[in-house]
Amino acid sequence: MPLLLLPLLVLALPESARVEEVLGDSRSRIVGWLALAVALSGLVLRCLTVAFAPEGTSSRDTRAFRAPSLNTTGVYSLVRHPLYLGGGLMWVGVAMSLRVWWFALLVALAYWLYVERLMLVEEGFLEGQFGELFHRWAGQTPAFVPSLSGWRPATGPIQWRRVLSEHNGLLGVSFALLFLQVLDDWQFRGEPWAKWYGDHSGLIALLGFSVVVSAICIFVRRRTDGPKALPEAELL
Repeated sequence: MPLLLLPLLVLALPESARVEEVLGDSRSRIVGWLALAVALSGLVLRCLTVAFAPEGTSSRDTRAFRAPSLNTTGVYSLVRHPLYLGGGLMWVGVAMSLRVWWFALLVALAYWLYVERLMLVEEGFLEGQFGELFHRWAGQTPAFVPSLSGWRPATGPIQWRRVLSEHNGLLGVSFALLFLQVLDDWQFRGEPWAKWYGDHSGLIALLGFSVVVSAICIFVRRRTDGPKALPEAELL
């Protein structure tokens, strides 16, 4: 999908330069912080979702559906597709950093069209798997816009290893934000490196922080994986 959005990005970049000149430095900085907040809120939502999801659910498996149990508590009591909602906030937050309203709107629309079919297919699988239990949960839980009135506390321990797997989202958001600013400023304004670095030192620091966090997460996950079972032939 990012490749399909490239033509829109090419059109949005020169518009971004004009909008920032109109807004001025202070208001442009406010919009930038708002974009970062939206993107990070999506990441936090994803972390909260996988933190309390039972083992074998809310996985990254792309080969087959798996659902040993139906998630109906915690974040899943507020919205049926919190992982897709979190991903959408991350996409929209990154798009907002260009300060072009129609680009952020089209990115949100493209993301919705992309995940809508996935949600329908997944819900069809869950309906066949859990029947009436799924119908009761789906009847009182919105698909994509959370409803706080239905909150039910999550059960079970926190799945820290699954939370650590979300480091890719932090790294992706920080890299995308910095990359878009590089394209915007150097391509359409020709700013010297010293001035550009001074204006975007925060984004550079965020990327550096994300790299360190990702390295720590990968190290911890590998240390806690434990020894892998040997194939039967190697045990003989």
